[in-house]
Amino acid sequence: MSEISVRFTEPFGPWVAALTRVNCFMVEQVEKAVTLRMDSLKAYIDLGVSQVRVAFKVTDPHSLHEFTDSQFAVLSFVGHRLLDDGRVLNEWANDCCHQAQRVARQNLLSLIFKY
Repeated sequence: MSEISVRFTEPFGPWVAALTRVNCFMVEQVEKAVTLRMDSLKAYIDLGVSQVRVAFKVTDPHSLHEFTDSQFAVLSFVGHRLLDDGRVLNEWANDCCHQAQRVARQNLLSLIFKY
């Protein structure tokens, strides 16, 4: 019985291997994307929590003035962080595109030439 199933599935071997490569590639890319997003989210949450702590320390007009002055530095940091996140996301997208092309090329060659 197993001989029949092996002979029956043998022609589909290259297709299964190609699908396996695509699935592995997709899982890797999703993991990278989630890691990038979680790192950014953690940085923004940490910044927000620290800003709330600083805001709770405002008790008089002088400390309010210092707090508002410090917000310019925070806005500068957030702006730079957004630019860095965009740059990293762009690099990830380019890398993903090149790897997708490599996997597609590898799959097509293995299906066409059966090696």
